[in-house]
Amino acid sequence: MENINKARNHKGIIAFPASKHRVAWDLFGGLLILYDLFVIPLKVFEYPDTLFTDSMDWMTLLFWSLNVPATLTVGFTRRGETVMAPGEILKNYLKTWCIVDVITLVPDWAFTLVRISTPNLEDEASGGGLGEEGVRLLRILRLARTARLLRLLKLQKVMEKISDYLDSEVASIMANIAKMILLLLALNHLIACVWYALSIAFHDAGIPAWVDSGMLTEPWDIRYVTSFHWSITQFTPASKPPVQPANIVEQTFAIFVVVFALVGFSYVVGSILGSLAQLRSMTEQSAKDFWMMRRFLRRNHVPMELASRIQRFVEHAHSQQQKKMSVQEVKVLSLLSEGLMEELQCAMNMPHMMVHPLFAFLNSFSVITVQRLAKEAVQRFQLARGDTQFLPNQEGSYLYFIAAGRMQYVRDADTPNARVEVVDKGEDWIGEPVMWTPFWVHVGQLTAVSECDLCAVAPKAFGDIVALVRPVAAIVARYSQKFMMWVKDLDTKGELTDVIQGEDATDTIRSFLD
Repeated sequence: MENINKARNHKGIIAFPASKHRVAWDLFGGLLILYDLFVIPLKVFEYPDTLFTDSMDWMTLLFWSLNVPATLTVGFTRRGETVMAPGEILKNYLKTWCIVDVITLVPDWAFTLVRISTPNLEDEASGGGLGEEGVRLLRILRLARTARLLRLLKLQKVMEKISDYLDSEVASIMANIAKMILLLLALNHLIACVWYALSIAFHDAGIPAWVDSGMLTEPWDIRYVTSFHWSITQFTPASKPPVQPANIVEQTFAIFVVVFALVGFSYVVGSILGSLAQLRSMTEQSAKDFWMMRRFLRRNHVPMELASRIQRFVEHAHSQQQKKMSVQEVKVLSLLSEGLMEELQCAMNMPHMMVHPLFAFLNSFSVITVQRLAKEAVQRFQLARGDTQFLPNQEGSYLYFIAAGRMQYVRDADTPNARVEVVDKGEDWIGEPVMWTPFWVHVGQLTAVSECDLCAVAPKAFGDIVALVRPVAAIVARYSQKFMMWVKDLDTKGELTDVIQGEDATDTIRSFLD
């Protein structure tokens, strides 16, 4: 409760780490990290500055500078619990990312300010106008800017947040394959830049190097592509460019890369093959299951019309199951405490029931009661198009809310005055008298117009949970008395029904809570 109160006190100031705008901010930061991963090592090829590179340098600098206050206004996770207190957030920042931000931002701003104060800095350095100490200082500042690669430590958390938004197993597998390919390209990019930097260092020292073979006269992009080609051929059995080590250090580095490639390439390829095998097994299993179903229907001479309805519903239910997994399917969720499991079930079921004024009131009056109801008293039912949930004169069992789909309710179907009502998601609810009387018998027929997902509240479980909290029990008892008096009045007028149309009766139902 203390953490909840703190979170409420700082609502609007401190954001949750999993909030959408924070994930979007981190995603943009991840793209800038990938840009730095490509551009910073590429500096060894001395590519010319352009308007694009200058703009990206400013964007990167401003973003990571603004990220410091942004980090101080977002919660963090500690021991499985989200901490939202500003003081604790500041302490955590000083112990973790503060050091990285100081190491990266200070040299970055220093180099930027020096370039602003001396617009012709690069020309003076190349022409010797800065002197030996000035050139050395410029090189130190350039080298210090490589500290921005420390932000690669943030990339893993960014990838985890993105994975949380992939609700499809197929999309998750494809994302893993893309990540492995990106990892392979990034490794080869770094190796290519180091390979060229070593050669340039030996060339400047007067020692034979592989760049002496006319490579220095080529444009910078040709030099980079050649280095990258050499790097990636160490990982794959492809044709190699005309580049050979020219001294013992280059030969040693080439040997190290080949040995590293044996392990690294095997890991990346193994991961990609494993993901493809997993994807193929999922597809094959689904195809086999549907083939078995069609075979079963044919061998048992199921009428064509019924077989078609069964296949259509199974296909729909299968696709929905891929999108909405049950709690029982996720084994690790069994580790949740009872309180967290109640909160999880509440988050899954209660939004569909908030259309009812009583449940909306209980949600603000007694959160614990609502969480227990969502876990213990609510069941989910799947209906195919055309399925009938109940018939006239059938004993009532549940209060129903539509979580997905649309239904049709028909009263007096056998008379000329038959009345048809459409029951929509987020507007109406069905069978509420079942909650307040043990003698309720349905007066109409409820049929699914499309594939439907129903939230069903069990009366007995509801009563047992509500009775645990006396103030809640008193409110519900008073509400039930007023509701049943209203139902009796409807019966007197000949308007008795199972369906409460929210747009017509919400104000009346809400008045029963006064």
